[in-house]
Amino acid sequence: MREYNEALDALCFTEEEQAMLTKKLEQAAQSAQRPRKRRHPRRVMCIAAAVAILCSTTAFALKNNWINLLYPSTDPTLVEPMVQPVENSIHKDSMTFTVEAVMGDRYNVLLVYTLSRDDGQPLATDTDIVDWLCYDNYSIKEAPDAFAVGSGFPLDDDPTDGTLQFASVSYAYDYDTRQRIPVKDLTLVYQSFDVFYETPNPDFVLYGDEAKYNTTYVFSSETDLEVPLIYEDTTVQYAAGQVVERNGIRTEINDIYLSPLGCMLDVVWSFQTDELTEPYSSSFQLKLKDGTIWDGTENRLANGYIDAEPVMKAQTITTQKNWVFDRIIPTEDMQAIIYDGVEIPLERIS
Repeated sequence: MREYNEALDALCFTEEEQAMLTKKLEQAAQSAQRPRKRRHPRRVMCIAAAVAILCSTTAFALKNNWINLLYPSTDPTLVEPMVQPVENSIHKDSMTFTVEAVMGDRYNVLLVYTLSRDDGQPLATDTDIVDWLCYDNYSIKEAPDAFAVGSGFPLDDDPTDGTLQFASVSYAYDYDTRQRIPVKDLTLVYQSFDVFYETPNPDFVLYGDEAKYNTTYVFSSETDLEVPLIYEDTTVQYAAGQVVERNGIRTEINDIYLSPLGCMLDVVWSFQTDELTEPYSSSFQLKLKDGTIWDGTENRLANGYIDAEPVMKAQTITTQKNWVFDRIIPTEDMQAIIYDGVEIPLERIS
């Protein structure tokens, strides 16, 4: 239950190497920070499925508060044109699970959804809730053998008003080639999902860290719902080929993709040492033309952390790195990316 296939971002050339790096990257992905000052032990996908319907994005934004919750420092008028309203619901056990909207770029898709009790009563009475989470099982209709992975985070996780609101970001890659799959115009198909919360387990010391929290399920459902990923692709590709080295890891950047939603880099890691003396985590910043810096230290989708321990010298890992912004940033405002402290000017190629 606690395992998550985000670990499959550890992409390499032999099964032995993959097994070792998979464990490291799984631990990292699970400990990546969310943009909230609370403990978030798992970036478990919080997502559901539905059939898109047509309606006014302006009216939709006025009806729902999720845009302000998702992008609190962004002018809503920048977001609304990128939104495909969905508003399709599943009703079960006197609760309603509603997919609110979908938006995305070439390789990332973001969904917003709400769980609410029909009678308006609190979804939980526990006072020591640590995290609200959601576990799902889904695939891509047009590419059933591909891996679709991602992370979720709460927008409004106060259960006392009988409603919880979440957002999630996901992407997909081909199992054989280990390359990202453009998701625009594809269809996410969901088989099941569970919404649950965690509370501290006072007996965790007897069983180890994996038993540190108790899990209580609030809503569970099997489903065959679909989400067509219909939106405008605002992704821009920039010139790549740069090489950066830090902490004994050499990174070759093969592709740079930016959109107002976030960044995706296709990179190759090569180890230049037999042992990492300190944990390694990719550093990413976005430099804007007005001189301001967006820092990806805390971001909504991150992967690629390696613990300090022995590694295989000259081992190579091909992977994709994601940073999803906490506000909408027009691409025309972007000047450079800063990867592991090295500034790389942006030269648009498509």
